[in-house]
Amino acid sequence: MQVFTVRSKYHLNDNDMSTLQARSEIIVNAPINLIWALITDIQSLQKVNPWVEKASGRMDKQGETRTCEFNNKGRKGTMTERLIELIPQEKTVWAIESDTMGMSKMLNDTRFCFYLEKLDDKRTKVINESDYQPATLMAKVMNGLMMKKQMRTIQEQILTNIKSLTEK
Repeated sequence: MQVFTVRSKYHLNDNDMSTLQARSEIIVNAPINLIWALITDIQSLQKVNPWVEKASGRMDKQGETRTCEFNNKGRKGTMTERLIELIPQEKTVWAIESDTMGMSKMLNDTRFCFYLEKLDDKRTKVINESDYQPATLMAKVMNGLMMKKQMRTIQEQILTNIKSLTEK
């Protein structure tokens, strides 16, 4: 798995206030439609993201919301996100609407993005990006010390799970 923290052709447009904070990618030996089906299925979210204990809503239609119950090392909470951009078999972009863990108070313009690139009929590049702006001086310090690393760790686990769930 390769981890990058640079802008790419996949990144959000330049008018977005978010800043790329973490980026991870992986090559999956599975067709793009299989991966797409997995990352847009609310019933599969717990398998893809190990921090999600329960999820409700929709992940397959732009404008819809999903609500996730999280457990991060015993710290539980919920987060509601809106699917603000969806390009079938290419891109999903989620924005935080509310949360009980304080993330929306610490970070502004948070976006969680998946980008899929078909390499051939049986291989797909999957990219996961986290974009946001630290909202306070304390959040900027915490971002530099731990949050970026934590985001990358989460991204890498999610990508590993996608790979293991779709490769046959």
